[in-house]
Parts: sequence; C-alpha cells; structure tokens
Amino acid sequence: MFLKELEDYPWFPAYLRKMQLEYVGWISVQLRLYRPVLKLLNRFPSNQWVDLASGSGWPAYYIQKNASHDIHYTLSDLYPDSVSNEVKKHVSIGLESLNLLEFQPLTGKQYSLFNAFHHFTSAQQKQLIHKMKAANAGIIIAEVLEPSLLSFIQVTLAALVVQPLTAWAIRPFSIMRILTTYLIPIQLLTVAWDGWLSVLKSKNINQYKELVTDIADNEYSIEVLRLKQLQGNLIVIIAQPIS
Repeated sequence: MFLKELEDYPWFPAYLRKMQLEYVGWISVQLRLYRPVLKLLNRFPSNQWVDLASGSGWPAYYIQKNASHDIHYTLSDLYPDSVSNEVKKHVSIGLESLNLLEFQPLTGKQYSLFNAFHHFTSAQQKQLIHKMKAANAGIIIAEVLEPSLLSFIQVTLAALVVQPLTAWAIRPFSIMRILTTYLIPIQLLTVAWDGWLSVLKSKNINQYKELVTDIADNEYSIEVLRLKQLQGNLIVIIAQPIS
C-alpha cells in the first residue's frame, strides 16, 4: 500500500500544512542541509530556475540567497498558499496550483525538487525524469532522508524535541503555531507522523541508481550522488541534456 503524507491530502487543514512545511523548510535552512547543492549550480547553463513542489519555499530561497552567482527562482506547488510569507518577499511564486503528476516541463528549462521526490511512487518518479528527458530539460533532485534507523531518529528528534524548542523563533511569528505546539500539540504529532512515513518511503542511493539506470543515454546524463555532511547526508540526482 502506498500511503500519502497528511500534508498531501486536500482535506488536511491548510493552516496545519503551512506551519508544517514552514517548520521543515526553516529547520533545513538553519542546518544548511542543501549547502552541497550550491556547488552543482555551475553545471547548468542558465540562471533561471523553477522549483517544483516548493512547499514553504525555504530551500529554494536558501539556494537563491547563497549562490555564488545571481540566480532567479520561481516557486510552484500543488498548494501554493503554503509558501512562507517570509519567502514571498524575495522569490517569485506561481499563483496557480501545479500538480506534479500532470506537469509537462518546458523545453530547455531548469528545475529543482527539494525533499519532495519521496512523496511519489517509483513509477511516478521515473515518469517525471522521463518527462524531463523528453523536454531536454534539466533538474536537480535533493533528498535528505534515507530508509535508515538514523533518519528515523533524526526525524523523531526534529519533530518532538527541536520543534518545541524553536517554534517561537520561526518567522513569520505565528500565534497559531504556538498554540498547536504547546497548548494542543497537534503540530508535533503531524510533523512526526509525516516524517516517519517519509523515512519509510525514501530510497537509498543504490535504489535511486536502479530507478534511473535505463533512462540515461549518450544524449541525456543522470548522476546520483550521496553527499556526506555532519548535519545530515544528502542524496542528489542531477539529470540534464548532454551539450
């Protein structure tokens, strides 16, 4: 059975989804989990990027802010209202809802996908990369989770320990976040549940390599890397046309 995270269901309260995505995005930026991606940007010819399944938008904003050269990001998501109000001040946002399962990449464009690839089945993951190849488009996919005990422990600590310690510091400040973290701690439970489920649905580097092995050819390259760092390893898939 393929289960979906709570945040993916349309019935999940929008205010809980937004707070959950804001926390996950915010903590990833504080830990600089996506810092290794900055070194990969020079592999791509354009400075224009479209972020898919952006969630809060914090990861894409981090990349835009810290890149060694000027880049411009446009965010998109199935629930675009989930983009953090803090991020909206600095990054362009697609106002219409974008369903990644129906998405058609534009020819020659560049895309990114931060910590959202595991939300989809293996067939859907392959379909997305096939679409990128057909459109001669490039994409960077970054995943912070692996199917391991360490990831399970990290998610548990982030949801049940770090979250209540930092809820007051997340910007923009939210009274609702304070109430659902301390008074009625539903936020702790939903973040923990979605985190645990994400670990179960994640893949290791060998599984990702197997997933894409029959897609790459002499005109389209796909590289799968496991980048080690103290605050948490990062699995990155780099897919792009060979010029």
